[in-house]
Amino acid sequence: MNKLKSVIMSCQGKNKSCLHWLYNTHACDDDEEKVFTYKEISFWFRGTGFRNPEKMFLCIGIPKEYIALGSKELAIPTAEYILHLLYPVMSELSEEYLNDKKDAREKAKFAIQLPDGCMGKKSGCYYNSELDRLVLQMSFNVPLVNGTSVNSKSAFRAVKDILEHVDATLANIDNEELALWQKTFTNQRSLRKYMKDNHLCAFVADGSILPRHNGTDEPMAGAKPFESPDSLRVSIKTDSGEIITGMGIKEGITVITGGGYSGKSTLLDAIELGIYDHIPGDGREYVLSDYSALKTNAEDGRPVEDADLKPFFRRLSSNQDLSHFSTRHASGSVSQAANIVEAIGCGVKLLLIDEDKSATNFMIRDKVMRKIVPDEPIIPFTDRIEELSNKCGISLILVIGGSAEYLAYANTVILMEDYEPKDITELVGGLEIAKSSEKAMTAWNYSRRLIPKETTQEFLYFRSAITENEKKIVLDDYSADITSLAVLTTPDRLNTLLSVMKKTLTDKEADSDELLGKLDYYTKSTLGYEETNGEFCVIGEGQNFYTEIRPIDAWCCINRMRGVSFKRSSE
Repeated sequence: MNKLKSVIMSCQGKNKSCLHWLYNTHACDDDEEKVFTYKEISFWFRGTGFRNPEKMFLCIGIPKEYIALGSKELAIPTAEYILHLLYPVMSELSEEYLNDKKDAREKAKFAIQLPDGCMGKKSGCYYNSELDRLVLQMSFNVPLVNGTSVNSKSAFRAVKDILEHVDATLANIDNEELALWQKTFTNQRSLRKYMKDNHLCAFVADGSILPRHNGTDEPMAGAKPFESPDSLRVSIKTDSGEIITGMGIKEGITVITGGGYSGKSTLLDAIELGIYDHIPGDGREYVLSDYSALKTNAEDGRPVEDADLKPFFRRLSSNQDLSHFSTRHASGSVSQAANIVEAIGCGVKLLLIDEDKSATNFMIRDKVMRKIVPDEPIIPFTDRIEELSNKCGISLILVIGGSAEYLAYANTVILMEDYEPKDITELVGGLEIAKSSEKAMTAWNYSRRLIPKETTQEFLYFRSAITENEKKIVLDDYSADITSLAVLTTPDRLNTLLSVMKKTLTDKEADSDELLGKLDYYTKSTLGYEETNGEFCVIGEGQNFYTEIRPIDAWCCINRMRGVSFKRSSE
C-alpha cells in the first residue's frame, strides 16, 4: 500500500488528468509499476474513458490461497459465489461513504456488480487466463475537489477500506458453502450432457420449487416441491457421484395442459429460464432446457422487416410479397408468425408457446370454422407443427388449455393439477383426436444479413445509446421494444445487449456475413473474448457491468429494431 499511497498523494490538488498514469490496461505483470499490493492481494486500476479519468475500475486479483478454485472450469460458480459474498459487504461500505457530509463529488464512489440468481460469465468477477486467477472488478470514482482537482487523501482511504473488507471477507470464506456452489455447477454440466446424449429438450428435478414470490426471482415460501410422474422420471448420475431424479421431456412435441391456476405457465416459465444455471437455494437449480430455448408469443405492434411469411399466410390484404413482408405495426397473428420464422432462422431447437399469450386465429382453426371460412388467408400453426418437428428438427413445448386439436400432434401430454404433473399421453392416444388436413411442405428461409447504413463518414457512431426502463433499447433513431424477451432479466444483460447493438449497427461491412454470425462475434467481443485460448477476460466498455447473453437474444432484439433493413445472401 505504500507504493499506492506515494503515487496517489503525489496527485493531491492536481488536475484529474494526472490519473491517466494509474491505468494498467492489460493487467500484466510486465507493467509492475502500475500493479499494487495489499497483503497477499494484488490490484490495479483500469480506465473507462479519456474524458473522465476519475471514473475507473478497481481490479483486485484474488489470491489462490483464499479461493480453492480447483480448475478453471469452476471459475464461473466460484466468481458468482464471490459476488454474492462481497455484494452486501461492499454495499454497506459504499453507503457509509455516501452518507458522508461532504459534497457528492468529493466522496469516493464505488460499486460491485449486483449478482442475480444465475451462474454465468460476468464482468464484475471473472477468470483471467493470463494471470491464472479470478479478478474482482469494482467501479470506482476518485473523489475530486471542485470537480477537477484530485482529493488524494480521501481516495487512498477508500481504496484501503475496500481492500481491508475484501481481505477480511475472503480470508474467512466458508469452503463448504463454496464447494456446494461448485458441485451444483458441475451437476448442471453433467445433466446438460445427459440431456444432449439422451435427446431430452428439458429436465425438471424432483424437489424443485417453481413458483416465484410476487413476481420476483425469490422462491415462493411454502410452495409445493415438484414431483415427476413415474413414466417420465429419469435418474441421472452426475460427475460428482450424486444421483438426481426428475422429469425428462423428450425431443418432439410436448403439450402441457390443465385447468386454470394449475401451474401450466409456471412450469413453462421455469423451463424458459432453464437456459441459465441457477445458484443453490434458488429452487430451480436443476431445471434445465436446451440452450437455444425461446418463447414466442404474439406481439401486437412490433415491426417486421423482410420476413418470409409464406409458411403461415396465403396472402395478406395489403397484397405485399409474403416472401419479403415488412410492416411497422404487425397484428397479433403476423407478429407471432414472424417470431417463429425468425426463431427458426437463428437455429432455435426448442420453441416454447403459451396459448394465453398467443393469437387465437394463428394457433387454431377447428373444422367448423374451416367450413364457414374456407378462404382463410392464415395457415394455422397446427398445420405446420409436425413439419417443424420432423423436417426442421425443432422441439416444441406448448401450454394449451382451450383446444384439444394440439393433443393429436403431441408425443407427450402432461396434465398439471395443483402444480402436480401427470403423464396422460396414453389416455390422450386413445381418444382418436383428428388432425387437420395435411398441407404441402413449405420452404423455410434461413438467410438474413443486415444492410449497413449508407454514409460518407469514415466510421459510424451513435450520439446516444441508452436503455429505457429495462424494456427498450434506443440508439439515436433506432429503437427496439424488448418487453417480450423475458430471459434478459437484469440491467447488466441489457448493457451487453446495448453494446452488441452498437457494434453491429455501426459495422460498415455488416452485410459481409450472415447476421447471426456477426451477432455471435460481437456478443463475444463485448465481453473481451480471447480467441487464442477460448477464455473470457471480460473487459467491456464504459463504467458498466456486463453479463453474458446469447447471440439468439441479440438476434431477437435486432429483428424488433425500428429503422433497420435486411437482405438475403442470394440478393
